[in-house]
Amino acid sequence: MMSSLRRLSKKRPVLGILFVVVLSIGLVGSYAIFSAPKTPGVPPASQAQTPDANQQQAEAMQKAAQEQIGKLETDIGNLQKELQAKPNDAATALKLGDSQYNLGTLYLFVNNDQEKAAATFKGAVASYQQVLKLNPKEKGINLRLAGAALYAGDSKLAEDNFQAAIKADPNDNNARMTYGMYLASMKGDYQGAIDQWQEVLKHNPDKDTASQVQEMIKQAEAAKESANKPVPGQSPAGGGQSP
Repeated sequence: MMSSLRRLSKKRPVLGILFVVVLSIGLVGSYAIFSAPKTPGVPPASQAQTPDANQQQAEAMQKAAQEQIGKLETDIGNLQKELQAKPNDAATALKLGDSQYNLGTLYLFVNNDQEKAAATFKGAVASYQQVLKLNPKEKGINLRLAGAALYAGDSKLAEDNFQAAIKADPNDNNARMTYGMYLASMKGDYQGAIDQWQEVLKHNPDKDTASQVQEMIKQAEAAKESANKPVPGQSPAGGGQSP
């Protein structure tokens, strides 16, 4: 599952890369997260960075990421101790789940350590399930759990919680958009994705969100049409060779 998500993250089309971006930030950001990835502009020659400057920037980013990993590891240890002392504290369980989720994405996308990432996402699943048990009305908990479950390799739990998030609040555009991305990117269910995104448009999203959703629907319709085209040399039903 995580290998599939990593492959999606390397693609440019909106349906693939946006889904990974949304999952990576924890599914709880603003609608700005749905903006299509922009192609970086090429700076004028006078402003172009030298190879040394690029290397220094990359090293600085890597250092910052490792510092963040260390901080999250420390935070998680402290939160686990707090939760052991107060096992019915939903707020602490939520903080623990969010920290585990964020650490899992760093292990996966920065360190390329799938083993640590998988274990950390499983921890996030357990923490979010504890929150759900203690406070079923916690805002966004089903969406968080869906993302963690997907990274942990439990597609059924993920889909159940995408659906639960929408059932809890049918007007939640964030849940519908994300579930649609899951359907299109991970299941190839383009019509299901289109149905979710058309519902988003009925709920009066802001102009930027509406524009993005319309582009996503356009891409899903094109992908659906392409998937339904008969393969050369096969019958329309996918049978044997044509005469």
